[in-house]
Amino acid sequence: MEQSFFPEKGRWYRGNIHSHTTRTDGLCPPAQQIRDYSEQGYDFLAITDHNVIDSHQLGEGLPICMIPGWERDIRHCADNTKCIHVVGLVPSPARETPCREVRRCSCLEIPDQQLLDEMRSDGQFVVLAHPHWSRMTPSEVMSLTGFHAIEVFNTGCERLMHAGRADLYWDLLLQSGRRVWGVACDDTHGKTRKSDRFGGWVMVRTEMCSPPEILAAMSAGTYYFSQGPVIHDWGIREDTVYFRCSPCREIHVTTYPPRGSSCYAPEGEMLTEIAYPLKGGELYIRVECIDEEGRTAWTNPHFLQA
Repeated sequence: MEQSFFPEKGRWYRGNIHSHTTRTDGLCPPAQQIRDYSEQGYDFLAITDHNVIDSHQLGEGLPICMIPGWERDIRHCADNTKCIHVVGLVPSPARETPCREVRRCSCLEIPDQQLLDEMRSDGQFVVLAHPHWSRMTPSEVMSLTGFHAIEVFNTGCERLMHAGRADLYWDLLLQSGRRVWGVACDDTHGKTRKSDRFGGWVMVRTEMCSPPEILAAMSAGTYYFSQGPVIHDWGIREDTVYFRCSPCREIHVTTYPPRGSSCYAPEGEMLTEIAYPLKGGELYIRVECIDEEGRTAWTNPHFLQA
């Protein structure tokens, strides 16, 4: 009997949870940003301009769910090449004043961990943003607690300077026993030669497309995230993990401490499913698939030990 790791009820909703506009340092006006994502078929969007929450109010009348959010940032005074940026998503717009705004902080004003603690205690879904672009070391990422997720893929940082991947940071956290989810997002500063919109998103299955339900599902980690491929289902059957997706050329299984494995489609064919027998002793398992265009989709980790 199969036990899916995805929710049984609801429908899939697609969304971007990190974007910027002319409200701070993006190039697209908020109303246009919302309209463009709606026309691209996105079901939800968070405009996360730096240190200000207000643009979610502009989505009224459009068929898209706006999630209130912002990006908080701390500049490191001793080394101006380093910083920490954190995205906070608010599950209930009713909790928000018409506009919440703070000025940017320095490390002399508020420590990194204090910022995370304050955001989490405020009820926000907290995402550690683009650690590679921020020039964070693995030890700096590992020293922080309180964030729900990490940006495994950031379209803007990847297209700006090939600094948008954080797979290694993610696995280091997971290997240490941290239950941290991953996300893909756009960021949308618009300062790259190639568009940094519509390149990475999260797929959440809920019964309603509302901020509380979307962020509850994200807090539970029962979603996947993608640059293009669709993950239809994954779960466990006895001691074997199954995985089904849209046609892909590669499917990679990551486990720890025993090692996972990689599957490659034969020449002229594509993969749509695999079965991976567990070896025993796995702390967690996650799967990613890569399509013919080189785009990736990721599951969140499923933890096999309490």
